Amino acid sequence: MAVKYIKARSKGKRTSVLIDYKKVLSNTAPQKSLLRSQSSKAGRNNQGVITVRFQGGGVKQKYRIIDWKRNITNIEGTVSSIEYDPNRTAFISLIVYPTGAKAYIITPRDQKVGDKIISSDAADIKIGNCIKISNIPEGTFIHNIELVPGKGAQMIRSAGSSAQVLGKDESGKFMMIKLASGEVRKIPNDSKAVIGSVANEDWYLVNFGKAGRARKMGIKPHVRGTAMNPNDHPHGGGEGRQPIGHDSPRTPWGKRHMGVKTRKYKKASTKLIVRRKNNK
Repeated sequence: MAVKYIKARSKGKRTSVLIDYKKVLSNTAPQKSLLRSQSSKAGRNNQGVITVRFQGGGVKQKYRIIDWKRNITNIEGTVSSIEYDPNRTAFISLIVYPTGAKAYIITPRDQKVGDKIISSDAADIKIGNCIKISNIPEGTFIHNIELVPGKGAQMIRSAGSSAQVLGKDESGKFMMIKLASGEVRKIPNDSKAVIGSVANEDWYLVNFGKAGRARKMGIKPHVRGTAMNPNDHPHGGGEGRQPIGHDSPRTPWGKRHMGVKTRKYKKASTKLIVRRKNNK
């Protein structure tokens, strides 16, 4: 297990559970050619309006360019290093190709420095290899799944996540995959996926221990709705602590949530979902 528990020398350290990066990461600097500067948006959209609340501040970070499409095909690459990425929960691996090209990918579980990977339709079923989903055997665990062929990976990208291939559907145009939530959905045959599950599977055990560490990550204090005034939140108001006064919890804009279906019934991807999560 790659987690470490800190001795309780202070209240902030007493409950801290952190990832022991020395055991899993390479002691190397990031590849400068694959770094890009990014400015803090603090949860705002392109018009300056806050669309995600309770974000702001944080330590400056540089974006690592990830090769989601794996377009360098039929050329075997070598894992040069495994690095930390401040923009995501997963680790990233620097891949060096014989042509001199370098690229970052999401690190699969059990991948080591020096391993060989390839993106090819004729590749072996080996951790880190990128293959068309129609060529992957049933029961194989995969990640970095394309929803639209050629668009790049959109699903199963966070730490410890994976999906399982179930086989072809009746039409033969789609492959069925099972997500961690229990949802079963169709993926086009020409979409790519990477063999294995995403590394850093112990991320769910992490406990920051103190609010100061969350602030360094750009997370501001989250105010409860019941602590607000009625003009700020549907749960607010009343003398002292009062019930929320609704049949179900509401968002600040009055929309029902927590156990209530909110998915748009006209959403295009609904026809690709065979079974909803939790067998619903």
